[in-house]
Amino acid sequence: MKPELYVALENSSKLPKLPLIATGNDLRSGAIVYLGASGWTTVFAEALMATDEATARRLEADLAAAEHDVIGSYLVTVALGAGGGTEPAHYREAIRRTGPTVAYGDAA
Repeated sequence: MKPELYVALENSSKLPKLPLIATGNDLRSGAIVYLGASGWTTVFAEALMATDEATARRLEADLAAAEHDVIGSYLVTVALGAGGGTEPAHYREAIRRTGPTVAYGDAA
């Protein structure tokens, strides 16, 4: 069950459901990246998590400012894991985090 604060915030804006992280693809390498405390990282666990609307709006603004480094960026809902970390809330993000489901390139 979600705390009442999360429910109230989810209903107050057009943002995806909280908590959120920012993701996209690195413009040069194409790697999947997440917005962390020190900039963009390829490590999912290092992503900054927005648990309130104000922080989510800051992430949203950071995405707009990063358009020369990252493409296809967006906010994505995450779930809180048992150890307090974040886990993808949707199977699409779980696949993006772990890599393709089919072999390609040299691995094919």
